[in-house]
Amino acid sequence: MNPPAIASVLAAASSTRIQYMATAAPTSAPPAPSAAPARGGDTRFSRHKTKIVALLAIVLLALGGHWVYMRYTHVYIDDARIDGEVITMASRVGGWLMDLPVIEGDEVKKGQLLARIDDRDSVLQREVLVAKLQTIESQIGVTRAQTGQVAQETAGRYQSETNRLAAAQADAAAAAAQLKQAEIEMKRMQGLAKYVTGQEIDQARAAHQLAQERQRKAVADVDAARGALSTAGGSRQQVQVIGQQQVVLARQADEIRAEIKRRDIDIADRTLIAPADGRVVMTFVRRGEHVAAGQRILMFHDPREIWVEANVKETDVRYLKPGMKADIKVDAYPGQIFKGEIFRIGQAATNRFALLPDPNPSGNFTKITQRLPLRVKLLDNDPRLRPGMMVEVIIETGKH
Repeated sequence: MNPPAIASVLAAASSTRIQYMATAAPTSAPPAPSAAPARGGDTRFSRHKTKIVALLAIVLLALGGHWVYMRYTHVYIDDARIDGEVITMASRVGGWLMDLPVIEGDEVKKGQLLARIDDRDSVLQREVLVAKLQTIESQIGVTRAQTGQVAQETAGRYQSETNRLAAAQADAAAAAAQLKQAEIEMKRMQGLAKYVTGQEIDQARAAHQLAQERQRKAVADVDAARGALSTAGGSRQQVQVIGQQQVVLARQADEIRAEIKRRDIDIADRTLIAPADGRVVMTFVRRGEHVAAGQRILMFHDPREIWVEANVKETDVRYLKPGMKADIKVDAYPGQIFKGEIFRIGQAATNRFALLPDPNPSGNFTKITQRLPLRVKLLDNDPRLRPGMMVEVIIETGKH
């Protein structure tokens, strides 16, 4: 309906109302008794109005009294939220993300695969190290065989040279005895020169000279045997040299084994598995992306490990102690109360953990009630409760 039509209708209605009032107006004043019923109706309405106002006042007074009672006998904390062990899963190594089988909100079991990073290069490096280790172990086996062979050969040679030295020493002793006997014989012949022929004296002298030569040869043989024995003893040192080579090879093998273990850890770090039964909170990357060492891949938490973190006024801390029961109202579920229990009360106010402390350089000071952290353990493990939800904590303390 357009505005002009509305205006015409209103004008017609107004004129009709004026005419009606003109025709219905009485020529004389109404009788006095007709005013009495109107005053009776007003009285009844005023009485009902008074009752309603009184009832509302009583209700408001009761609500106010209950509010005052609750604030006087309970500690009420609205700076509170649900918290939990939300774990940020990251990789210690960089690489291409090959597999990400979970998304936000997925429920996972302990040991389930969450993400896998490309490990082909690490696997190949491990195979190279294993081949090097096998080569060194083969060299250790060869040196051990050489040790047995050299030990046996040098032991036989040393024993042979020892026996040769003993024989040479015996020959030298015999030659010395023969030399002494020849010297005595020669002196005896010289003393009997008047009674023996010159030929016998010459024979005694020749025998003496021959004994001297034999004695010198025997002494030389002893020296030669000692030298050979010393050489044989030096050959026995080859066993120790080979033993030291074995030690060096063993150290190299240990080093490669340690490197293989490091590669195993590197390969294991490229596979992220769920540390417990829980739920994936958020993922930060997609399959096929390149992730750096330490980069966040996803967030995970166990819904059974949750609690309430609250900040209580310092003026109310004196009424609280661990073990006290608490009622918890969750904003997401109005009208429902969850049960809790005070688990721990902080030992320092939250302002001590501020990233930007206020040194008050201006000298202007405004006293503000500080708050201390309070942890409340949930007695109802409801899966609907999730970290980050805002709650209200009510604790009955009976304070006076």
